[in-house]
Amino acid sequence: MSRQASGRAAVGLGQAKTLPVSAGPGTVPAVGPGFEKLARVFDRQLAEGLHYGAQLSLWVDGKPVFERWGGFADAARRRPVLASTPFMAYSATKAFTNMCVQRLAEEGRLDLDTPAAAYWPAFAAHGKDRITIRQLLLHQAGIPSEPGLADVLAWLSHDGGARRAAAARPVHEPGERCIYHAFSAHFVLGRLIELVTGMRTADYLTETFLEPLGLGDSHAGLPLRLYASASRIYAGDPAQKAAAAVFSNPLMRSRFVPAASLNTTAHDLAIFYAMLATGGEWQGRRYLSAATLEKATALAYDGPNGDTGNRIRWSAGFNLGGYSVFPDEDLRMMGRPSTEATFGHSGQGGCSIGWADPGAGIAFAFLCNRFLDVKGAHRRFEELSDAAWEGVGA
Repeated sequence: MSRQASGRAAVGLGQAKTLPVSAGPGTVPAVGPGFEKLARVFDRQLAEGLHYGAQLSLWVDGKPVFERWGGFADAARRRPVLASTPFMAYSATKAFTNMCVQRLAEEGRLDLDTPAAAYWPAFAAHGKDRITIRQLLLHQAGIPSEPGLADVLAWLSHDGGARRAAAARPVHEPGERCIYHAFSAHFVLGRLIELVTGMRTADYLTETFLEPLGLGDSHAGLPLRLYASASRIYAGDPAQKAAAAVFSNPLMRSRFVPAASLNTTAHDLAIFYAMLATGGEWQGRRYLSAATLEKATALAYDGPNGDTGNRIRWSAGFNLGGYSVFPDEDLRMMGRPSTEATFGHSGQGGCSIGWADPGAGIAFAFLCNRFLDVKGAHRRFEELSDAAWEGVGA
């Protein structure tokens, strides 16, 4: 689907004045004209205790129009959130790993329609020899799993997660169903990146995207020396207390899990999506071709998410906008004006999201530090996203 066919006219800078910042976030939160409501929603969510601290960054046509952070990095309220405070990105990390795969496909080093086992023969075990890279990106590989203690302990070694994925037995034929793969598919994708580049996935991501984009507060695995300055992790949803405990472990947080452990700021995350929203080029450097992005953001699946009763829309890299996950409530995490042309990825408990809409020129990023249940997470995102769209003039 082309950007022009999205059913919405492009929104440009005539309706969104930019801030006088470009190279990095300032020391004082800045709200561009027209985004006062977004500031109020951001502040209200903090006041209501949805989370202890948060950051939000919004860019239009490659320029910042809103930078805000507030609250605290800890429940004791001793450390105020700064613009540079690192937050866990959780599954918003998947977009970065996916774009590494797309970059390698653009270069001809990976073929998305080739079985992963052609590059990594060990993955063929237990009948996984026909699972393609594209099916891994689309959560159609048939190896979803809820990680147990053995899995989490395996993640502490460099290739432990990949070895667990190689040993997995598929629960359905490749492409037969779509079931969200929280970790397993991206351990496989990470292993493929390493095999074709000769680099660790964290290093390839850093050298290909993080460093050249100037994302100085982003880390593929949080260095232990920065743990004291990072936001802590909390669960407002009892069902996610175990996840909060796992991600809070300093050693675990220092490891790069390709599905879930980028540590970043909203400012940095927004720049990544601003690069994607402007066609894969940023400040004179091309990161991905326009053709690659067109394919990476095109609708590839729209249907049930396993047996959850919920709906999901996937491209070969992102969740797409313009719909509600839930059959009984219309909640749109990228905002009600979003369409199939809007793409992004969220993370655990509603604590991270980045999205972009190239037709409108928007790049949005939000990070916080307290997990909510699934519907609460979507409400939190929708309130902020709707206010962002309103400020742009949609």
